[in-house]
Amino acid sequence: MIKLYTDAGLNTNLNLGVVSYVIKRNNKIYQDALHQDNQDNHYLEFLALKIALQKIIENHWNDEIVLIHSDSQIVIDSLDKNYSKNYQPILDDILSELENFPEYFAKHIADKDNRAAHTLVHQEMLKIRTHSDK
Repeated sequence: MIKLYTDAGLNTNLNLGVVSYVIKRNNKIYQDALHQDNQDNHYLEFLALKIALQKIIENHWNDEIVLIHSDSQIVIDSLDKNYSKNYQPILDDILSELENFPEYFAKHIADKDNRAAHTLVHQEMLKIRTHSDK
């Protein structure tokens, strides 16, 4: 079973978006945070999930059940309904990726329970800001 945590952050003043994921599989942790050019935090939350699922599939780990954890209520609600008023195209991409898994469960979690993915977002933002100031 794979436990997946995703998060996204947006600093509109700096035009800076970051998505992150933490994959827990077989007592190992795989994580990453990536800069994304997009000014819509909800879209970035969906994008974080899409990128993480693609990473799992690329590594051929998708023969396991995936437990999706997100602090984004819109992502979880959209997965539950298979519908999103404003984000249907990327939701369709995610649902297509999820067809590669035997089963999945999506759960909304509090920010404090998503600390690892949340921290990755902020570390990446700080790293980008620090390097762009020079």
